[in-house]
Amino acid sequence: MSEKEGEGAMLNLAEVQRQLVRMVQEQAIRKPDFAQKVGIAVQEAKRWVAGFPHLAAKIAQSKTSWLVAELSTPPTQIFPLPSCPEQWLVFASDGSQIFPDRHEVMMCYLINIGSVVLPYGGSDLPQLSNRPHLFFRENDLYQRWGGRRVLVSEEIVSVRRHLMEVEELVRLARTYKFRPAVALMDGTLILWTLEGKPADFRALMLRRFLKALDLLRQGKVPVAGYISGPSSTDVINALRVGLCPYLFADCDKCEWVRDGKLPPCVVIEGVTDAHLFERLLKPGERSPVFWSNSQILADYGEHRIGFFYLNAGNEIARVEIPQWVAEDEELLNLVHAVVYDQAQKGRGYPVALAEAHEQAVVRGAERELFYEMLEAALIRQGFKVSMTFKLMAKRIPTI
Repeated sequence: MSEKEGEGAMLNLAEVQRQLVRMVQEQAIRKPDFAQKVGIAVQEAKRWVAGFPHLAAKIAQSKTSWLVAELSTPPTQIFPLPSCPEQWLVFASDGSQIFPDRHEVMMCYLINIGSVVLPYGGSDLPQLSNRPHLFFRENDLYQRWGGRRVLVSEEIVSVRRHLMEVEELVRLARTYKFRPAVALMDGTLILWTLEGKPADFRALMLRRFLKALDLLRQGKVPVAGYISGPSSTDVINALRVGLCPYLFADCDKCEWVRDGKLPPCVVIEGVTDAHLFERLLKPGERSPVFWSNSQILADYGEHRIGFFYLNAGNEIARVEIPQWVAEDEELLNLVHAVVYDQAQKGRGYPVALAEAHEQAVVRGAERELFYEMLEAALIRQGFKVSMTFKLMAKRIPTI
């Protein structure tokens, strides 16, 4: 037995270092080429200011293999930072979970929802809380899925957690009646994970989500999803359509690709929307509202999700909003002003979301303590506690 009994093999750091150096060297070689690509994207965006209606029509009739933003105004239109109201509230929620584990002593799972209420301009104090929810009953552990009852998976638990986050915002909006207020979520408002899922599961999850958005709308609380470090390319893809030499783009029938050549649109391939708007926006400024063409949004109705890019100071963020927020200038300006203000208070990331995350996160040690508490509770009630061999191997390393 080795002197370092119980320790795993050490990572070969010398080999890692060699590969890291090689990676950075290759990136340095590519950097000028990539900067040129970003410059071309900026030129393309500016080129369509006058011919914007033609680009919008071309996008509407094109068939592409990637998501393309629907444009309602030229992509280079810039909106300055509005002022915040004298007094306002910020609601934020975030969630974390302990996934169900069939190797543990009992099948159950826990979702912890953290929430924050931050008042500004008055004398009220911030309110921070977390609400753990334990799920163990039969209807918690099983889900209708394509006409069958299936045991919940990590994916299903994650969707349920996302719904509980937005429902927590509804609870806060009902509890704190003061307006104006903005509700913030970390991440997207587009339920991408529901695309391609069974109709019964998809319909149930969407119904809960859209009901929550309905209640926020009735309470006149605009909701926004904040995406830090976005990698999306919806707007860049719109410019790629503009670069296509054909009347309308049809990627599946592209003659350039068929002949083994690089199509004209490839000159900006690899550039993200954030790279583009990093060149176009000054701190506090935002882009126009664009519209996502995700298939799942066909079921959103009046809650169809739009998005804009915001120079939050330290980064370009993607901010997603429902249609009823985008079409109300007062609510849109409120979201713009408050999200930027939150990012400044949080040194680059909305402070309300950072605090909600801290309230929600379940750390590794807490997960272990959770299962120790579960075992103790079972033993006190006279249950016999047994472990699977896999669980024993995880808890008691043999080497």
